[in-house]
Amino acid sequence: MNIPSKPPRKTLGLTGITLNAMTLVAPGAFAWLLYQPQLAAQQSGLPGIWPGVLLALVTALLTAFSFGQLARRYPEAGLRSAYHFAEQVFRDSAHPLPPGLAHFTKFLTGWVAHLYYWVYPGVMVAFMGILVDASLRHFGYQPTAFGQILLAASCAAFIGFLALRGITGSTVSSVVLNTLQLLALGVFVVLAILFRSLAPAGLAGSLTFEQILLPQGARGLVFQAALAMMLMVGFEAVTSLSASAENPGRDIPRASILALLIQGAFSYLLVYFAIGAALNGQIDPASRAPVGDLAIQIGDRLLSGNGLALMLVLAFATAIALLAAMLSAMNNGVRISFSMSLDAEMPGLLSVLHPKYATPYYTVILLGLLSALIGCWGILGGLPALMGLILAANLGAFLLYAILGVLTLASFAATPTFHWLKHGLLPVTTIVLNLGIAISALAFGLNAGGVLAQASQLALAVSAAWMLLSLFAYFARRR
Repeated sequence: MNIPSKPPRKTLGLTGITLNAMTLVAPGAFAWLLYQPQLAAQQSGLPGIWPGVLLALVTALLTAFSFGQLARRYPEAGLRSAYHFAEQVFRDSAHPLPPGLAHFTKFLTGWVAHLYYWVYPGVMVAFMGILVDASLRHFGYQPTAFGQILLAASCAAFIGFLALRGITGSTVSSVVLNTLQLLALGVFVVLAILFRSLAPAGLAGSLTFEQILLPQGARGLVFQAALAMMLMVGFEAVTSLSASAENPGRDIPRASILALLIQGAFSYLLVYFAIGAALNGQIDPASRAPVGDLAIQIGDRLLSGNGLALMLVLAFATAIALLAAMLSAMNNGVRISFSMSLDAEMPGLLSVLHPKYATPYYTVILLGLLSALIGCWGILGGLPALMGLILAANLGAFLLYAILGVLTLASFAATPTFHWLKHGLLPVTTIVLNLGIAISALAFGLNAGGVLAQASQLALAVSAAWMLLSLFAYFARRR
């Protein structure tokens, strides 16, 4: 993240903001890697992958409407994103919250954002390690534990190097990246549906369309939605582009919703339907990359034995998306830390800028090291560790999005512009959905036993440790 010395030019319209949104850096790509824990949850008695993705999308869209109201009211959010909204509500004398509670809400917003933004890049590092590991095994290589650690550390160091130099990508690179991924996605979806229609009995999809599209119980629906939220997160970070937007009050809210619709409604709902339609009994549920195995099946059957080539093309598109997602998430995490450090809510060292690149380099280094550690943990710890880290990052997102609903209520409650639907019912629904999914999913996971219980315990442990640290920091500062 580069802290500009002069205001940037306001050149981005709705299209430019949408293309540069964090939500849209990986359209369809994460299904490759998230499907492993989703399939494991289904095999453990919590089915409903496609309906779970739909519920996560609906929750994110409702949250985006609350976010849009705040973005219109406070269009100058910039690098501070949701933390800025909490600060503005705290400063607004019209809000109904007592000063002490308002300040705590502001502080809590920043720390909850950290739980999401500081765990998410490490999960991306783990995904990258799993992707490379699964690809190499098709060529006869068996990466050692040391090799996997070296891969995770190298990946985190590379992204940290880019973030340190203030590299964030451009609109042109976003267009190329999104085009590449959407083309790969479209080819895979068409081939998967043809495979369902043309495959012999031994390879035919084992699920009916009703089983794919309809929930088979509340427990599976909620738990799968808790995992699938990783596909939707990041739309609120679009406020970082407000300084370059021609009309941030109008285009920032629209871009967040448009990016979600492209990412979720078009990309993921389509690709998950295609995967469910083509999935068959010859795919090993314990595979680290079941979608990669499915791509090999499809390519061998429909592309004259070129299944491995199809798998490698999809793996390449996914790897590029992972790198872009890691860089975007790391930049956003650094921005939140930098902002809180300027407010003395975090150590002042985190706001020290590099003399050449004008980036908070101590924060970049710290987040890079943490991402490498989390990535190694997710790779070497197996499925329970990976799923637990995903749930921990998503729990931070759910809590942050619930806070956005609270801020919308508090910001508009005492104003003449209050609208019962936009500023009342929708924010309340946002709060209930986000908290309900987070709490219920962890409860269902703990009761399910096995891998799901281990993952839920890890997510609770990571989240509890982070929140205890944040409370300690809050009361220490108050003293």
